[in-house]
Amino acid sequence: MQTSARSGSLVQPSARSSAHSVLARRGRSRSLHAERHLVRCPYCSVEFDLFAATWCPHLEGEASKLCPNCVRCLCEHPAYGEPHFWKDAPEAFRQRGFDRLFLFYL
Repeated sequence: MQTSARSGSLVQPSARSSAHSVLARRGRSRSLHAERHLVRCPYCSVEFDLFAATWCPHLEGEASKLCPNCVRCLCEHPAYGEPHFWKDAPEAFRQRGFDRLFLFYL
């Protein structure tokens, strides 16, 4: 509750402002969630944030991300060259530099 400046009496916050506050918090938590995408490295099995990981230095074909633990990329994975292991990247991935998405990143 808030105190009115004019009368000094307690004023109940409106339901509308409370609902707006809850929706604003939900919106922030959704956007924070979308900023991370956790994957498990197929080489060392450590989970890492794909969006925060560094791109590998390979210039041929599609670059991939480096696992921060073992510092290996998926470019050398046997399935990386197989077309059926790829799909068009969703918007959240395209905004982060992915044109196509290797299915191991899901």
